[in-house]
Amino acid sequence: MRKFITSIAVIAMVAAMMTGCGSADKKTTTAASTKAEVQTEAKTEAKTEKATEKATEKATEKATEAKTEAKSEAASSEAASEEASSEAESASAAN
Repeated sequence: MRKFITSIAVIAMVAAMMTGCGSADKKTTTAASTKAEVQTEAKTEAKTEKATEKATEKATEKATEAKTEAKSEAASSEAASEEASSEAESASAAN
């Protein structure tokens, strides 16, 4: 009985060693392809990030320009209304 258990243990160890030997070659191939995928992914991510930054900068610029134009239009319309009211006052004072 003792020889039987020992032989089963030896067979199990040999089987485990044989399955472990075959998978080593696949891992190196997978590691190389994984490395290439990671590099490609990093490059793509960098390009996307740059494009997003440029788009954000353009949007911010447009918003700033719109605010500046609105302020200048408000100031010019205010000045025009003041000028018109002062002309109306001077015209009524002349009459």
